[in-house]
Amino acid sequence: MNEKLKDFLDKKVEAYNRPSFILPDPISIPHRFTQQQDIEIAAFFAAVFAWGARPIIINKTTELMHLMSNAPYRFCLDH
Repeated sequence: MNEKLKDFLDKKVEAYNRPSFILPDPISIPHRFTQQQDIEIAAFFAAVFAWGARPIIINKTTELMHLMSNAPYRFCLDH
């Protein structure tokens, strides 16, 4: 692997691969779930809303999950 690319990727891992990064980031939404299907659906919607300020993305995705009774997979199956 190109050493320059490896250094770049190693720095990104150090910056983002830590619990302190997750809480204020939209990736925190799928981390709230344990069922794989819920994780995937929550991650999809977080990605759909992923433009603009992170707090707004988190708030709007949280609001959507609440509207789905915090069971997005069950919601998708039943509605």
